[in-house]
Amino acid sequence: MKRVPYEGGIVNWEEISQLPREQLLALFHDTLRNLVRLDGYWFLAVEQFAGQEAAVKADESVWQRFGRVEAFQIRRTFEIKADGIPALVHALRSSLLWPLSCDYHVEQTSPIEAIFHVFHCSSQVERLKAGLGTFPCRGVEEGYFSAFAHTIDPRIEVTCISCPPDNHPDRLWCQWHFRLEKSDL
Repeated sequence: MKRVPYEGGIVNWEEISQLPREQLLALFHDTLRNLVRLDGYWFLAVEQFAGQEAAVKADESVWQRFGRVEAFQIRRTFEIKADGIPALVHALRSSLLWPLSCDYHVEQTSPIEAIFHVFHCSSQVERLKAGLGTFPCRGVEEGYFSAFAHTIDPRIEVTCISCPPDNHPDRLWCQWHFRLEKSDL
């Protein structure tokens, strides 16, 4: 994305709506990136003051709630009327969270199955650079993906194929399997 500077001091939606498209997109992108950073800073602060176990427990609760809200909003915004795996894949591909935090791919492998692959995880890479070690995110992601998938269709079952603290191949941080259960297909 080409970086376009924007003027500071914007205080209301009317002024924001008057920004040129390039500045509006730059502001939007920066705001989303800052929300991802905020989540990371929040986690690091809780980890520092209360320990990793407490930080992970809090993160699990937050991301489970967020998964429900995000899926609901995506379904509404993109008018996703269908259920099942195609609706889930559409919703996951419509999330703005994932492109900002990782290199990923959602693959529908059959009418009743899909796999979510994370090839590069910025959060994990940054932790390793800072000497903090791998973040055991399996429970966090499990709560998020389960809540997200069940909001799209309660029949979708989520299974972790691999996710830290599990060992993983060099170019694959985690994988999640989605399957439509109790299907008539």
